[in-house]
Amino acid sequence: MTGVKMSNLQLLLKISVVLATALMLVFGCSGDSSQEGAVDNTEVPDEIVTDFTTAETDSGRVAWTLTAPEAHRYNVRKLFLMDKPRIEFYDEFGNLQTTLTSDKGEYFETSRDMLAYGNVVVVSVEGDVLETDSLRYVNADDRIVSDSRVKITRGRNVTTGVGLRCDHKLSSVEILRNVEAVIVDEQQPKGDRTDG
Repeated sequence: MTGVKMSNLQLLLKISVVLATALMLVFGCSGDSSQEGAVDNTEVPDEIVTDFTTAETDSGRVAWTLTAPEAHRYNVRKLFLMDKPRIEFYDEFGNLQTTLTSDKGEYFETSRDMLAYGNVVVVSVEGDVLETDSLRYVNADDRIVSDSRVKITRGRNVTTGVGLRCDHKLSSVEILRNVEAVIVDEQQPKGDRTDG
């Protein structure tokens, strides 16, 4: 009789272990996009890469390069968590157009998107500057999107607001809400002034 009870107890323990493992797999590998890239502080990276570099090419032309002094790779999530990432965007002739830097970043191998956060700054070669706390570069659309507070500086003109959709060149920018702008007129040259 005791032997039967032990077998039932062992069977119950085995079932519990199998169920617990199945639940961990379901929640750990969830395809929920809201969890994409979310790294638990207890997770250990599968690999640590120093001088991380990757690039996107289109018909042999380099569209952008992404570098970071250090990146932690998480194989199951197909994710690199980066310190001090820097992404440079190029035109069809290989000329630098825009540079994006931030404190931290997440690079998603499957979509080739990048999430940047912490002192995010995007600077175009024309001198336009985008500043925000976080943004996402969507590779498939070649777009920058953000739901955070943003600040765009073009010369002496400053526009702020919440939420943003723009191209990587910062030439076409849409601020979504709470838009405020400070437009500074350039002074007329003294020779063109009329006194009357």
